[in-house]
Amino acid sequence: RSTFMHKKTINMNLTYTTNSSEEDAVVFNLSGTILTKEDSEKIAAELDANIEKGRNHIVFNLKEIEYMNSTGLNFVISSFTKTRNTGGELVISSVSKKVEDLLVITKLNTIFSTFATVEEAQNSFSK
Repeated sequence: RSTFMHKKTINMNLTYTTNSSEEDAVVFNLSGTILTKEDSEKIAAELDANIEKGRNHIVFNLKEIEYMNSTGLNFVISSFTKTRNTGGELVISSVSKKVEDLLVITKLNTIFSTFATVEEAQNSFSK
């Protein structure tokens, strides 16, 4: 089983890597801040490309997200909706305290499945 990791720099605020293997979920490891629509456009495009290939089990690893505003939340919600609409699932792992507080305040913690680790998130798809 081979796993691929690709690192992409979007701008000074946000970078991400993806890990995937043929049978596992696609993991987006996000780092930095999501403050503008431009911050998330490249990730959204890669998410769309994966969904088109039938790879619609997605993990957003938010461990290194320092801050996210309403634009960032909208990006996560629209990504969740896209994957659900194709019969897939998007889950979140390794949420920082700041982002967790944001999810609780907005009650999005009741919508998203969140996991302590990426591994737990990936294992959730095989149930």
